[in-house]
Amino acid sequence: MVCPNCRSNVSDKRIRCDRCGQDLEIYKKVYRVSNMYYNQGLAKARVRDLSGAIIALRKSLELNKLNTNARNLLGLIYFEMGETVAALSEWVISKHFQPDNNDTDRYINSVQENPTKLDNLNQAIKRYNNALSFAKQGSDDLAIIQLKRVLQLNPNFIRAYHLISLLYMKNGEREKAKKCLSKAARIDVNNTTTLRYLKELEPQTAAGKEGDASVNDDKDATSSIMPVTSYREEKPNVMAFVNLIIGVLIGLAVAAFLIFPTIKNKDANNDVARNHEDYSAGLAALEEKDAIIEQLQNEKDELETTVATLRAELDSIIIPEVNPNLYDSLFEISSLLTEEFSKEERDRDFKQIAEKLRLLDTSMYETDAALQLADKFKQMVYPIASEQFYDTGHDIYGEGRYEEALQYLLQAYYFNPDNYDAIYFIGRAYHRLQDYDNAKIYYELIVNNFQDTRRYDSAKSYLGQIQD
Repeated sequence: MVCPNCRSNVSDKRIRCDRCGQDLEIYKKVYRVSNMYYNQGLAKARVRDLSGAIIALRKSLELNKLNTNARNLLGLIYFEMGETVAALSEWVISKHFQPDNNDTDRYINSVQENPTKLDNLNQAIKRYNNALSFAKQGSDDLAIIQLKRVLQLNPNFIRAYHLISLLYMKNGEREKAKKCLSKAARIDVNNTTTLRYLKELEPQTAAGKEGDASVNDDKDATSSIMPVTSYREEKPNVMAFVNLIIGVLIGLAVAAFLIFPTIKNKDANNDVARNHEDYSAGLAALEEKDAIIEQLQNEKDELETTVATLRAELDSIIIPEVNPNLYDSLFEISSLLTEEFSKEERDRDFKQIAEKLRLLDTSMYETDAALQLADKFKQMVYPIASEQFYDTGHDIYGEGRYEEALQYLLQAYYFNPDNYDAIYFIGRAYHRLQDYDNAKIYYELIVNNFQDTRRYDSAKSYLGQIQD
């Protein structure tokens, strides 16, 4: 293993560094735990539990950022899930920590050697971002069209499967959503987002409770049964029957002379009232139909206006064309970095890469991963490039070519504002050129901000000469 204090090689059996005396027992435990998490991630990746593998590998790198095996595997998993930029980011960092005998060379070359595939991955990222914008605007149809094209360009893009499934679920197309989620599940079997969406698509089982209706029905049926009572048949009474017949005849006679004419008049009045009621009801129904027709006509006019407005908005929408060269500069910088790290340390030249990073326009990037990768490149390259610019400028300064030296020294200061050697010799170059105003500026930077450096006393002395 490598001693974390003096960076010298130490035998795995030693618990203390022979060179600096650093206690290595805790570091060995940390490395063992890091390797344990790496093995867990590898085991999960083999059964396509990619989400679980990512969690384990990230824990491994938190404990040991130099574990290039874990970082390379994390990049492969990102690439398998369609996250190309994140994968390249991990591989470039791995190459930085282990320039030689690193599998990342093969991974990066496999991506860069196929321009068509690289262009497809780039377009997939761009179209996914467009689809996400359309979905936020409520244009589900346009978003689905973009996502279908994304999945043709990059069939393993899990986030695209999730978004198109959500849109299908929103529009009630549950079978299509389930089909897309099944494809995503085949890529990453334990993705929590995929499993949660599939859970939402499961049919809702309504547990019907069987009531006591049958019991109640039985009670109702039994309660309607009358109890049995004693019955005795009476003898017929003839006089009562005769009296009943006489009463009926008298009633019919009275009805013939008194009730029937009244009934006829009443029926006539009822017919007139009924006819008037029918006429009023018919008139009211007619008016109601007219009102409904008028309302429908208004709704039709409003719908036609809405359709015309939406068609105009749709025609006015400009779908941004995919710029296939958007990330070319970033990939070129990645390739140059890989090339430089493959050289011997004394032969590496980062000045050209730093210039390309300075001119890199990141305002068009729409993914956080691309911006983070550009920032990582700058953090990695700028300090080294500053030292290289300083060395070149210092050599030219020693030859007395002060104006030419300023070009390199100012570059060194730009790429690392804490490079006090560059600041000091910028002041000296201006002093030599008798540009005392500018010389004073840089002398004051040393005096005010770098009191603990070896340039402080000299800068203070020269500043006093100018001020006097």
